[in-house]
Amino acid sequence: MERCLQLQKLSLEHKDCILLAEKLAKIAEEGDQKALEEGVDILKKYNETDLETHLQHEERMIFAPLILAHKEHLDLCISLGKEHGLLRTIVENITPATAKKDLADFARVLKQHSIVEETELFPIIEAVFSKEQLDDVLNFTPWLPLH
Repeated sequence: MERCLQLQKLSLEHKDCILLAEKLAKIAEEGDQKALEEGVDILKKYNETDLETHLQHEERMIFAPLILAHKEHLDLCISLGKEHGLLRTIVENITPATAKKDLADFARVLKQHSIVEETELFPIIEAVFSKEQLDDVLNFTPWLPLH
């Protein structure tokens, strides 16, 4: 599906999310303990390098403006926001002992979430956001973590 220029980066990130989800699901299903531990490391590194920034990008530049100006999409934004919270919770709480279930859960939620954003949320954004709002999406700068 072709996206407007301003959403192409996020759309490519969704493709990466789906590929990662499939990889983590396979590890959860087939992996031994060593593979599960590697899966935990992959997930934590992905969160630090990509996922948290991606979630902030959507929350600040898409969900918030959409809710403010188009309340009819509130339920979709709340549902997607809850999934962001669930993904963060899994990443924060995963351990080698919980890896099999947590990797499978994370993979399932991430894949479905990415598909919903691509097929439901982004067409809405392309239809209702102004060029300036879309440019804001394109020019997003994440908050730096406090370490």
